[in-house]
Amino acid sequence: RRPTYNTTYRNNSYSTANNTYNSANNDLTSMDFNAWLNSNSYRARQVAEYQRYLSARVGAQNVPPLSQLLTTARSWDKCGYEPYQLPPQELWANIVPTLRLYSELKNQGVLPLSTEIRSVYRSPGLNDCAGGAGSSKHMNASAMDIWVPEYEDNLWRLSTMQDGLCQFWQYQGQSYNFGLGLYATGAIHLDTDGYRKWGFNHASSSSSCRY
Repeated sequence: RRPTYNTTYRNNSYSTANNTYNSANNDLTSMDFNAWLNSNSYRARQVAEYQRYLSARVGAQNVPPLSQLLTTARSWDKCGYEPYQLPPQELWANIVPTLRLYSELKNQGVLPLSTEIRSVYRSPGLNDCAGGAGSSKHMNASAMDIWVPEYEDNLWRLSTMQDGLCQFWQYQGQSYNFGLGLYATGAIHLDTDGYRKWGFNHASSSSSCRY
């Protein structure tokens, strides 16, 4: 009988105690993730190793729920892929600086604690199908797309948060090698693979940052 794995572990494995899911939608996402994880015992062992790897480098409290961190492109189903992807081991180090940046943005109050990750690693085939840029940082696992669900229908709060991100990018972004993409949909792209900013057409001139 294949062993089962759960995303609530102790000590050096999974801990979602600080990321309690309150909504039915998040509960469903968690169940979907567990089904994906438990469908393959080798996969579950590799994911557990990835969690330990990240915890050792950024601290367990700064590792987001794996159901978010392994989320891939939203068009995964249409493209014939699974909803989650574990980056190849040789790319694991690339997300570490981005996780540190993400944690710092939350610690400074630039991002609310309710911020969620909606896309991280994409294999080249999925990235191409999903319409990602040919040089997308998602393919090397250094990028994440995030959003704040409760800001989706609150343009004032969304704009205020984006202004805060722009100010952080201007004054502290260079030290993080911070790439910031802001989109009209409310989606936000973060990476640590080049100090730059852009908007809807991936051009600096289309960025909503006024700095």
